[in-house]
Amino acid sequence: MFIDKGVSAFDQKTAISQIVSELEHIIQAGKIPNALLFSGKKNTGKTERAFEFAKTCNCIADTKKPCNNCRPCNKINAGMHPDILQVSLPPKRKIISISQIREIGLLLSAKPNEAKKRMGLIKDADKMNVQAQNALLKMLEEPPENTFFILTATHIPPLLPTILSRCRQFRFCPPSCHEIQGTLVHQYGIDPKKAYIFSQTAGSDLKKALMFLNLDADGKKITEGDWQKQRTWIIEEIIGLVSSQNKSTVHNVATGHNGTTSHNVATIHRGLMLAQKLSMDPDTVLDAMTIIKMVLRDLCVFKYSPEKIVNLDFFDAFKDISQMHVYNTFLEWVKDLYETEGRLASNSSIRLTLDRFFLKLSMV
Repeated sequence: MFIDKGVSAFDQKTAISQIVSELEHIIQAGKIPNALLFSGKKNTGKTERAFEFAKTCNCIADTKKPCNNCRPCNKINAGMHPDILQVSLPPKRKIISISQIREIGLLLSAKPNEAKKRMGLIKDADKMNVQAQNALLKMLEEPPENTFFILTATHIPPLLPTILSRCRQFRFCPPSCHEIQGTLVHQYGIDPKKAYIFSQTAGSDLKKALMFLNLDADGKKITEGDWQKQRTWIIEEIIGLVSSQNKSTVHNVATGHNGTTSHNVATIHRGLMLAQKLSMDPDTVLDAMTIIKMVLRDLCVFKYSPEKIVNLDFFDAFKDISQMHVYNTFLEWVKDLYETEGRLASNSSIRLTLDRFFLKLSMV
């Protein structure tokens, strides 16, 4: 059963509505904290709400919400307001450095150019190293005139307790897969079966679900890349890999051969070629692993509840594979996948990490 109306992931949850109301009350009361912390999973609207808050603080219209027509609103929407400053994780970097915090601190040391309330936005604040956090802490203790900070973070533990104690915290909850599915159907006109597959694959991430469907937030087709074809190719490769592996085992038993056969070599080669192709585009590796994770999840589920798999368009193939392997084999594959994701997150060599994973997948 789908939700009646497609709405944005940002406004779907009651918890988010409560956050919006509380932020509006803060502005109306004229008691803006020195720092606010917006935490939650990626693509839950944290950054968007930060800019909405900044617009509401500076909008010249006499309304609770920003008018999006006045000069301050237009400048913020265009990313051209001189008093809306932000720090973010540099491309291909793992941390926000102290030099970045010092740079925004220098800019904030001068008086605001035109804003009633100036915002310093620290995106991915949980990526700051300790030195950067300590530098920011000094600014939070003695904030510049008419300035507030908003920190966004996916994870809370990396932030120093002294940082947390100076922030008013707001937790952003993601929409459910069911809500995303309904949004895809009713707002974007996606076929219900396809909406189910991609909402489940993307988890609680509407933006990622749209990416897998080759759509942007406005529903316009993305011409660069084709994730629907990529998904089909990845799943077919995994199916071919684990199916070929079983065939080589059957061949060895039938011939009495205990060593490496041409079937084994071909399977290993297929796995290494898959690793090579995926590693050629480092920016999409984790998204590719998300698809593979759902395939392995489906193989585990199929043994006992085949009607609950996500990749329904590969039902027959999963049925065949479920008869080729024991359940513990699927569990081992899932364990190997999580270990692989951990290595990728720790900046290990992408190619070597994928080689290792697909070799283990092809030799169980």
